[in-house]
Amino acid sequence: MQYKNRAWKKRIFGVFLCLALAGTSAFPGLAEETLAAAVQPTYYGRGSYVIGVDMPAGEYAFFTEDTSGDNTYSYCNLTLYKDDTDERRIAVLRFQHHGLVSLYNGQHLVLHDGWAVAADQADIEPGVSGMYKAGRDMEPGTYRLTALTSEGGSYALYNDVRYYYDYIDAYGRFIDPVVITVEEGQYLELTDVRDVERIE
Repeated sequence: MQYKNRAWKKRIFGVFLCLALAGTSAFPGLAEETLAAAVQPTYYGRGSYVIGVDMPAGEYAFFTEDTSGDNTYSYCNLTLYKDDTDERRIAVLRFQHHGLVSLYNGQHLVLHDGWAVAADQADIEPGVSGMYKAGRDMEPGTYRLTALTSEGGSYALYNDVRYYYDYIDAYGRFIDPVVITVEEGQYLELTDVRDVERIE
């Protein structure tokens, strides 16, 4: 499968769409669904956010800022704290291309680089590096993974992405191709993977 994430393109397209629809009040006959189409996802860039104040709680996709053709193996980085006192750090996370995180009211997110959007609006397509939810971003099933280089790749399966506790179901590093099964609702994280082939 090839990675073809279009979320960053939608971010740019959203600006033009909003400008184009700014004049719709001059045409009251336009259908309501046309106006609904103007509602674009909200994107969050580098910065500090209190969840529930600066951005709503929910599951988010975090992407690298690199929009070049070689961005598959670039990273985004963030730190998540229990609250805005920053006394209890929940996790320091580094995702290859993109990752998924559930955020809860009161938490403090520091996005060091990259950008975020609500996961159900992220337009994630099956690919290699990154994190995917089976049943939404990819089909559940059995897959053969091939490492990017002779140094190997890795995968992890999670049943949750809230990062409070250990929600990992499986983890593996591999050099030779490996076969894994991803169940409905599980999250699959891939690092340094060259090819993902669904075999059943």
